Amino acid sequence: MFDFDVHTNTPLFSIYARPVTYTPSNKLVAANPLNAIFDREHEIVLDEMANSELRQAGHSTTVPVLTVRLADFVTKPAQGDTVVVDGEGSFTVWDVQPDGEGCADLVLRKV
Repeated sequence: MFDFDVHTNTPLFSIYARPVTYTPSNKLVAANPLNAIFDREHEIVLDEMANSELRQAGHSTTVPVLTVRLADFVTKPAQGDTVVVDGEGSFTVWDVQPDGEGCADLVLRKV
């Protein structure tokens, strides 16, 4: 079986990732330095309008997103955790979106 994390994620992160410090909201777990891919202006589609009574399409916006390897975590990333991205500042995790291949996109909010 093809190990996507070993053959794809690891080489990708060795080229594009930058240092970050990840701190779980659970204070029993220490901050975790790791490498992640930061996208300052990732476009997402918000579908709350699509599900409303108006039956209209949602709208899009840009948000900071951090792509992480789940193997780098002691505990799963969660909403409310914080991350410091070198050169960008501090962020709170707003949403965790696993990709099914060993990574997750963390939708962030600037602190």
